[in-house]
Amino acid sequence: MIIDNFAKNTIANEQVDLDANALLAHHLLITGATGSGKSTSLLKLVESLQSKQQATIILDPTGEYHDLAHSVQYKLGQNANLDFSHFSAKEIADLLGDAKGTLVKQIDAAMTSLKIQKNVIQQPGLYQKVNQSQEVFQQQQTALKMFGIDYDANLLLDQVIQEFVVPLSDDRADYSLLGQVLDYHNIKAHWLTLLAMKQALQSPNLQYIFNRHDHHVAKQTQTDLFYILKLFSEHQGQLTLVIDISALMVQGSQSRLVLSILLRHLLVLRATSAYRFPITLFLDESHRFIPAEHENLTESGLFKLIREGRKYGLYVALSTQSPLDLPAQLRGQFGSILIHQLNDSEELNCLVTPKVDDLLQYQRLQPGQCMLQLNGKHDMLHVNIMQPKTYHATASPLFKTQYTYED
Repeated sequence: MIIDNFAKNTIANEQVDLDANALLAHHLLITGATGSGKSTSLLKLVESLQSKQQATIILDPTGEYHDLAHSVQYKLGQNANLDFSHFSAKEIADLLGDAKGTLVKQIDAAMTSLKIQKNVIQQPGLYQKVNQSQEVFQQQQTALKMFGIDYDANLLLDQVIQEFVVPLSDDRADYSLLGQVLDYHNIKAHWLTLLAMKQALQSPNLQYIFNRHDHHVAKQTQTDLFYILKLFSEHQGQLTLVIDISALMVQGSQSRLVLSILLRHLLVLRATSAYRFPITLFLDESHRFIPAEHENLTESGLFKLIREGRKYGLYVALSTQSPLDLPAQLRGQFGSILIHQLNDSEELNCLVTPKVDDLLQYQRLQPGQCMLQLNGKHDMLHVNIMQPKTYHATASPLFKTQYTYED
């Protein structure tokens, strides 16, 4: 497939025909200083793929793509949410602040208990493990396979306490039961962590993101984002799926974790699906998606998707102000690069092997101008990115003598 409405040759001012497979099938890295045209390049590429009836997804961290034509818009925390039941115990522990994973075992057990309480017993509240028969519990676990996987996540940390059940320590111990008393010594040892995790779970932002708020005050119906991704990954067409994740951006490390889980889930959806038509995933402001230095890169959903997604038809177009923001292990996964204005020789050297005078050429690139290197090619194309039809407000405010409220 040829992309013929994306860029023009700077010297000849002629439209450049680009092989979509050369441009995207080994992922595309877009880099450049602030205001150099990175977001405009992303937006124009989305429009170009739309015109060819190609599937595209934008994870929008700032809400800047809400005016994109031919798009389906979902905003996390408003008309879309994340289903807690899709999260593993380790992911929940990380999300709620148990970075060392000291309570992962209890969280996993609590999730099973609450699923039994809601789906098998079909009663509200906690699952009481004290004096519960092991045989009955095993039967309930077996029965759970025939029911749903939903549970009341608001009770999760309270249920964790129930998982500290132990037999009596004397001759009255009954080992046919799950336990007879709660181990208050161990509960006390984890108490501060439990309180902090419970506070994190009850934060208003996370309550809306995970649809655990009071439904009587909900502004609109929310759809499970995992379900949205599943539907979209199975239907090819002109419409772009725009997921506004700006509600996550105030969460710091939590936002990176949730985004990582989203990307891992998309990879699993495609890996277990028979559908293989290409889907191009656009990630603007990539520093929001990249693991912090102390986090494990290989466990990142972004790294897994970039490394493994190609064989399932998942391609990534990612933008970053500096290529040095990307770990070398991640940077090396991109076959094509689109370089807007770069001012630092170290940034340029990590992408290409420049000649002595090349840095000055990259420093002088005007907004919208860039150097394009396609996968498998050594030559750099000097191109101008064509203006998108969609308005994209990214310009910085200018100093004026006098301001009005409209400014």
